[in-house]
Amino acid sequence: MSALIIISGPPCAGKSTVANRLREQLKWPLLAKDSFKELLYDSVGWRDRAWSRTLSQASYALLFNVAAEVLHAGQHCIIEGNFRWRENDGRFGSLLRPDLHVLQICCTAPLQILVARLHRRVAGGQRHPGHLDADTVAELESELAQFSQPLPIAGAQLSFDSSHPEPQAMNVLVAAVRELLAGFAN
Repeated sequence: MSALIIISGPPCAGKSTVANRLREQLKWPLLAKDSFKELLYDSVGWRDRAWSRTLSQASYALLFNVAAEVLHAGQHCIIEGNFRWRENDGRFGSLLRPDLHVLQICCTAPLQILVARLHRRVAGGQRHPGHLDADTVAELESELAQFSQPLPIAGAQLSFDSSHPEPQAMNVLVAAVRELLAGFAN
């Protein structure tokens, strides 16, 4: 049986850090929404916020399509994104099946930490310019305050508070994931 790890949470909650660590430890494919989106930016360019939203939807469509193919082939995978349920419930509905083991990891941190990380991200300017981070600060701050999780998906769930993402906390998370995956095999 295939297994799917869903890494969700608000912007700046440490999803990419968790996803990359699990990819390294498990040697599973990682399908991240922003990776798809940045490839689209590089292919078709970037413009304004409306265009960014359009490319977000295209990125999710690609992510779910590739995940379905990987899982259909009997492989495991990790998907990562700030999945908004109202935008992705149908995609999850077509991806999730009774013979699929699902583990959702909800990345969290207190609002003030998320907002501080958002401002550091904007000031650092290290993300792809197509994200328009400087133009979306107020919108993202509002989203951070309203973000709800976990996603209403059946399966195992873990929560990871990234307030202090020291190596020991990440090691504890990886061990918990390995334990749950071992339970899936039984």
